[in-house]
Amino acid sequence: MKNNPVRFAAWLLLAAMLLTVPAMAVNRGSEWDNPYADVTAEMWSYRYIRELSQAGVLPESETFGGAGYETRIGFVTCLYALDRALGGKAVTVKEAPFEDVPAEDAGAAAVTWAKKHGVVNGVSETHFAPKANLTREDICTILIRYANYSRIRLAKKFEPSQFSDSLKISGYARTAVAACQMAGIVNGYENGMFRPAWNITREECAAVLWRIMDAAKNKASGELVETAAGAYDDLYDSFLPPFDPTTPAGKEVDLSYFDNVAIVGDSVSLMLQYYCASTKALGNATFLCAGSLSATNALWDVSDQSVHPSYQGKKVLVEDGVAQSGAKIVYLMLGINNIGYGIDRATGDMVTLIDRILEKSPDVSIVIESVTPMAESSNILTNQLNNAQIQAYNTRMQEICSERGWYYVNVAEVVTDKNGWLKAEYCSDGGSMGIHFTTSAAKVWVDYLKTHVPAALLN
Repeated sequence: MKNNPVRFAAWLLLAAMLLTVPAMAVNRGSEWDNPYADVTAEMWSYRYIRELSQAGVLPESETFGGAGYETRIGFVTCLYALDRALGGKAVTVKEAPFEDVPAEDAGAAAVTWAKKHGVVNGVSETHFAPKANLTREDICTILIRYANYSRIRLAKKFEPSQFSDSLKISGYARTAVAACQMAGIVNGYENGMFRPAWNITREECAAVLWRIMDAAKNKASGELVETAAGAYDDLYDSFLPPFDPTTPAGKEVDLSYFDNVAIVGDSVSLMLQYYCASTKALGNATFLCAGSLSATNALWDVSDQSVHPSYQGKKVLVEDGVAQSGAKIVYLMLGINNIGYGIDRATGDMVTLIDRILEKSPDVSIVIESVTPMAESSNILTNQLNNAQIQAYNTRMQEICSERGWYYVNVAEVVTDKNGWLKAEYCSDGGSMGIHFTTSAAKVWVDYLKTHVPAALLN
């Protein structure tokens, strides 16, 4: 991907400013009888949770569950409570607002209020999907609708910023995301992404709810953010194309690059691990590989019988191994062991695994290595597992990389023959599985990785 260093530097400055937006406390100096066993003063979201709780916005519970994803009904319930805390009127539920939110439901009043005022609609005429998770772009849309309904004026704190995945923001949410970003209500990640389709956590929800509450309590001055529908849609016309995850050939990198790399893989990657252990061909890269590992069984609990990689002699979950290694970049090649479950299942589990990695290590960069093909002599070829399915999996993973801002390294191209098979000279188990590599294939693989490094990761 070609980067504009000036724009990227400006974005980093903007992100730093957003992360240090001064918080204006409500109920300053008042004591708080913290009801949440899992909320501590060391949490980045502590003051938001505390002040929302003091204002009666958050539900009563023994735990807050800040790392968990917020649901539609959970957020609407908090927003309704915020509206009432700001002087809004309660609603009476005369009949069920949706079939899946009955009148006796604890959140029925909040859902009725949200529907009545056009703040949150159902997913259909009859259903609200109360337990569905909210995405980052959904939250922006809801907050701007609420600002319009409650006549909250938002001061413009920042100029509009282009995220590297801005064009992935859904049409209905584009003005809302831009407005929230300019008002300092939301910000992107350190890698320049906004990640509109990512689910939002309860901690993040506490932050944006507090910022809306703060905006309502403090009269805006100076230039205001436009909140009318479509006000900023034209901004996106000048934005760059979507993120390109592909990694073209370049100059061979210094081996020190791999000191910050963790390589996750199955038995195919074990040959690379063994080769590098004896040659240091990838410097001090960390290997988290295991025979028969897949993105599916990697999600299972660790046990004596489970298939998980080892780190420093102890079997671990992949996400824990990455976190313990301190890696800044994670390469993953998984799929051959679960493509037979279907492309949707295999890619879906891969996304779940990577989300777990990012939850434990939010600042790591993700690099997907294409799954390599099977040899023509393989005896495990089936209708469910074959090179056509492998290519379909790789294509879908490349699409997901574009959507998520992950990088994609097409290792398969260097070991594939003209007919799409694994080259015979690179296959160590021809006539049986037909998927594993020879030492010469491992050397070719190493050379490919050293000359196909995402440029952005060298900065």
